[in-house]
Amino acid sequence: MFAVNTYEEIERRQRENEDKQIIVLLFVRPTAPGAKEIIDEFDYIHHNSERYCSVYVVGYSDDFSKVGDKGYKSVSSVAGREWFFSNAEFVKFKNNLEDRIHWRYSGEVEMIVLQSNPGSRQILNFQNYVAIDINQEIREGYIDSFQRLMEALIRSSKSEVTTKEAIDKTKRSRYSIKGIIAETIESCKKIPTPVKTIMKDKLFYGSSSTQWH
Repeated sequence: MFAVNTYEEIERRQRENEDKQIIVLLFVRPTAPGAKEIIDEFDYIHHNSERYCSVYVVGYSDDFSKVGDKGYKSVSSVAGREWFFSNAEFVKFKNNLEDRIHWRYSGEVEMIVLQSNPGSRQILNFQNYVAIDINQEIREGYIDSFQRLMEALIRSSKSEVTTKEAIDKTKRSRYSIKGIIAETIESCKKIPTPVKTIMKDKLFYGSSSTQWH
């Protein structure tokens, strides 16, 4: 799990990593409904995600020089480092992303799941992304909690990565992001199959073939 303010930070970090990975962009403003419980999970997610799933939390920084900066507020500690949040940086990133893909931020807690593209000019592949409005899915009963969703996503990502590694040693084949999300949702709550189908269709409606440009 990494604190990031800009897309370039994500791109730079991913270019240093030659492994193809599942990428998660987390949009968690500290004042958003349910945000505190999620922020309290940051340290656990950091250690749990390992190399199978790179989680980037937008609008955050682990730069200790932000202490005393009026634009940043200390909100958490991850892997022994203090994390700070900036509404200004969050808005810049959010607006930038909205200008480039068919996604509109809800104002609450959201995640976007996509894949990395090692060795490619566009290191992040938005062609197959899925956007999930966490609070809305909880309200509608599609998932029980963020914690269960994140645990299942990391587990599904690990399974997908190790399977791909066994099949494709070049690590260049494409993940099925929708397949990973479907597996994740199946693990999150025991609900009737017809409801699961509707739920997955709703989640997939948040996907797009538009790539970052």
